[in-house]
Amino acid sequence: MKELPRGLPPANSRKWHSRRWWDQLGYLRARSLANPNWSRDVPWLIKWFRRERSTALPEDLALYDRAITAAQDYARTPVDSAEAERAWDRVLEPVDELLTRRQARHLDDVRRAQAERGDLST
Repeated sequence: MKELPRGLPPANSRKWHSRRWWDQLGYLRARSLANPNWSRDVPWLIKWFRRERSTALPEDLALYDRAITAAQDYARTPVDSAEAERAWDRVLEPVDELLTRRQARHLDDVRRAQAERGDLST
């Protein structure tokens, strides 16, 4: 299984206490999708991706489409086959790209807010 994307806190991190409210996809990725004991409820996951897609930024829609398609493909893959883990990684690839983009936007927003505060104090 693919490792968590850089910058995403591990599943047991205290950072999720507040972050999970603004980064539900990251929380899902760290707590469930990366957990080998998670049952991989693909129909639920596809619904979840579709719900998230409905409020996504236009530039992220194609990645949600890729995640949905990969999840549908995974659902057709025999669980005990050698291909199953590779198929699961293909589900995680667009999710990780979404998370990488989200993290970059978040850091940009933080820097912008810090700069504005600095501008206000001078």
